[in-house]
Amino acid sequence: MWKLSIDLGSSVTKIYRADTSSGVVLAEPSCVAIAGEDREVKAIGKEAKNLIGKTAEYTSIIYPVYEGEIVDMRLAAAMLKEFFSRIGIKASALRRAQVLMSVPCGAPERLLSQYANLAEECGLKKVFFVEQPYLAAVGAGAVLSDSDPVFCLDIGGGVTNVAVVSADGIIAGVSMNIGGNNMDANILARVAKTNGLRIGALTAERLKNEIGSLAPTARGTMVAEGSSVESSRPAAASVQAAELADCIRVYIDKVLEYAGAVLRKLPAEVAATVNRNGVYLSGGVMKLPYLPQYIGAKLEMRYHVCEEPQFATVLGGGTVIRDKSLLDAFAKENE
Repeated sequence: MWKLSIDLGSSVTKIYRADTSSGVVLAEPSCVAIAGEDREVKAIGKEAKNLIGKTAEYTSIIYPVYEGEIVDMRLAAAMLKEFFSRIGIKASALRRAQVLMSVPCGAPERLLSQYANLAEECGLKKVFFVEQPYLAAVGAGAVLSDSDPVFCLDIGGGVTNVAVVSADGIIAGVSMNIGGNNMDANILARVAKTNGLRIGALTAERLKNEIGSLAPTARGTMVAEGSSVESSRPAAASVQAAELADCIRVYIDKVLEYAGAVLRKLPAEVAATVNRNGVYLSGGVMKLPYLPQYIGAKLEMRYHVCEEPQFATVLGGGTVIRDKSLLDAFAKENE
């Protein structure tokens, strides 16, 4: 029987297969290209993302999951079904599969219903929903117990989750609509203002990933191509890493404001344990140079980052769905 962990991200969907040693079997952009008035699906995943900024006016690129919300159920289901097909799972097997899906911290019943409806649309019958901080903590290598609460901070593409969790539940936490996508949009605006170059979303993301850094002496240069703000003709400009630091920092500082609010809610004994153990960091943004060090310095505590922070949530889901005691403790089953 298939056992799957799914991290249905605003930017990237990841699927982990837990019934074999396959591990992460899919990581693709959570986007769909549609065409015409009937919104026919043209491409899904990486093929759809490659079309961003290059399509005719009758073709649109849609992200059916936006900031943790399922904003287009039909396209979300089409996307997820295609991803299942790409990992070789047939419709008949989906009905017997055990699936764990990550949901944002503090997800209300309305949001859980969205995810349950999506699971039903895809033909899934045995589905568990677990709040993201549990999974991120487990995936980042933390051991959850009643006596040792874990402070975790996960920055995704569209959603950031900050929480202090234990085996007994979430002690304090918050989910916010801040993530790597905001940084990309800010970089896009900054390059237009500073370099006089209008760039696309893919170029902004590439700039962030290739030369983005919060190091005090950030170095690095990348040639970005687009169109001139002044003449609208094709153009290129050299972008410096130092120019991008503020585009990233402004959102990290906002996340840390919320993190501080979460920490201030903690009982004294829990706060002492968190201060002693430090913060567990995850999410793809954590791969940016010096970002973990910046967060640790701002929070004035030790930090822990797993080797592949972008996969922490889906890896944690794989661990939980294999362990009945963890599944019973953290999951809500879709009836």
